[in-house]
Amino acid sequence: MTIPTRYSALPPTYRKVLKARRLVVLYFFNEHCGACVSSGPVFLEIAKPFRPWMDIFMLDTAQCCRHPDVTGTPTVLFYKEGVLIKHLKGIGSEESLLQDFTQHLGKTRHFAAPRKLPHDMNWLRHTLSTLCTIPRAKRWNFS
Repeated sequence: MTIPTRYSALPPTYRKVLKARRLVVLYFFNEHCGACVSSGPVFLEIAKPFRPWMDIFMLDTAQCCRHPDVTGTPTVLFYKEGVLIKHLKGIGSEESLLQDFTQHLGKTRHFAAPRKLPHDMNWLRHTLSTLCTIPRAKRWNFS
């Protein structure tokens, strides 16, 4: 097991991202890597439900600055409050990657489906057309 790079030794772009209090996941890939081509869609599918609760970045190693903990692709790094808590070389199986996401974050809550309002315009028209009113009562003169 390698010793993780100290926070202060990281390039400034990574330090800026890792200041977040949320869990940060960095996925490093290379478009010319065969394993990256097959694991990219799997990673996206598993990471999608977790996006509201964590910051997820997919970084092409050819276009981003070098990260000292990345020696090959694909590599997944989990950071919490600037501290590396998990380092994956490759993504493993779908089950193990899902387990890594849930282990560090907890279970995701599904968003509630938008409810249909109980009263819409058709209901209002029908209600108003069938509304019965009481005829006006006669005024009583008590003087």
